[in-house]
Amino acid sequence: MQRLSKAIVAFEIKVDSLENVFKLSQNRDEKSFDNIVNNLQSGDAEQKAVAKEMQKRKDEIFKK
Repeated sequence: MQRLSKAIVAFEIKVDSLENVFKLSQNRDEKSFDNIVNNLQSGDAEQKAVAKEMQKRKDEIFKK
């Protein structure tokens, strides 16, 4: 272990900004997306909240 510890190098990174990525099944076709939303809507409160958020963003994902 001591022999391997010589190969470990510590470093710091300064974070200037963070960008989030919206990812709620937007890589699916619209039918699959709707099936996912429907299944989530029949779940618990957290699943329903995710379904609601997905539904709000559906127009952004499937621009026609």
